[in-house]
Amino acid sequence: MRICLLGDAGSVHIRRIATGLARRDHSVRVVSHKPGDIPGVSVERFAVPSFGWRHPVGWNRRLRAYLRWIMEAHDVVHLNFLHDWSLTLQIIEAGRLVVSPWGSDIVKPPDLDEYPAELVQMRRTLLQTADMVLVYGKAFVDSVASYAGLSVDAITSVPLGVDLELFRPTTRGSDDRTIVGFLKGFKSVYGPTVWMKAIPLVLSALPETRFEMVGDGPQLQQCQEMARKEGVTDAIVWMERIPHEQLPGVIGRWTLNVMPSLCEAFCVAALESSAVEVPVVASRVGGLTETVRDGETGLLVPPDDPEALARGVVELLSDLPRREAMAQAGREMVAREYEWEDCLDKLEDAYERVCATVCV
Repeated sequence: MRICLLGDAGSVHIRRIATGLARRDHSVRVVSHKPGDIPGVSVERFAVPSFGWRHPVGWNRRLRAYLRWIMEAHDVVHLNFLHDWSLTLQIIEAGRLVVSPWGSDIVKPPDLDEYPAELVQMRRTLLQTADMVLVYGKAFVDSVASYAGLSVDAITSVPLGVDLELFRPTTRGSDDRTIVGFLKGFKSVYGPTVWMKAIPLVLSALPETRFEMVGDGPQLQQCQEMARKEGVTDAIVWMERIPHEQLPGVIGRWTLNVMPSLCEAFCVAALESSAVEVPVVASRVGGLTETVRDGETGLLVPPDDPEALARGVVELLSDLPRREAMAQAGREMVAREYEWEDCLDKLEDAYERVCATVCV
């Protein structure tokens, strides 16, 4: 198939999908508003052709012609995240469009103002006119259906999987320190300040615990200041964002992984942690209720509740046999339901169904 992905070429998920499809001998192009380089994949910046003898018409006509070419030149065009790409109904009808909302384009993060009515309407129209609405996880289906006014049966769910060869458990020595990790990033939607309020409570119960905070974002300095005020700086290591392929080595030395998100559409990071046999303590929200099996591969606690989060962490840190059982169950669950190649099979099947349905 000739497949075009409209999305951020720097996104780990776009890169993994594009690379995986290219390795299966599909012709893959990524059109992105941001620069990026993906081995084996054609990546180009979204840009309206310049005025000239080849394009001797006004900007709007050149934009429509460019978008129409994208639709006609590919068997499937897959739009990831509901940015405004200026796709009109007439342009969409020139090809086959799959649309995937990612989360914050549907469910507003708590730190953002209400989305303008015209933006909401544009996103709903995209969902309603696409040949397929595809979401990366079952837990997100109801939210998308309600937002777009669609039946849940009209939405296809394909999970984002995990490369089990990359994300493998590591051998931890018996004298390894107890380390609780956080890697979702320092945006309010991921609850980093909730975790910072919980850390002193964990230390009051288990003072030898240490913490690794990975990533960057607008709340990083605030979290570091909270640590100073609480007097817990010595217990925390702050780490820069880590390349995806290096994550297994970092997660693998952790005892627990904490994900106090305020909302999540899916959360591949929880599955990657389980694949490395590190249990997760997470908020009971959205996709985390799908990727963390409460009491089986980790614990789910009420969102935005530092006390409940600390209790969950202390509970598991104090129970080695339970952690070991969760670690084993987590990898088994990922291998059974979220193996990367199996998920690519499902994505290919979805594309093929779009082509078959539209061609009839």
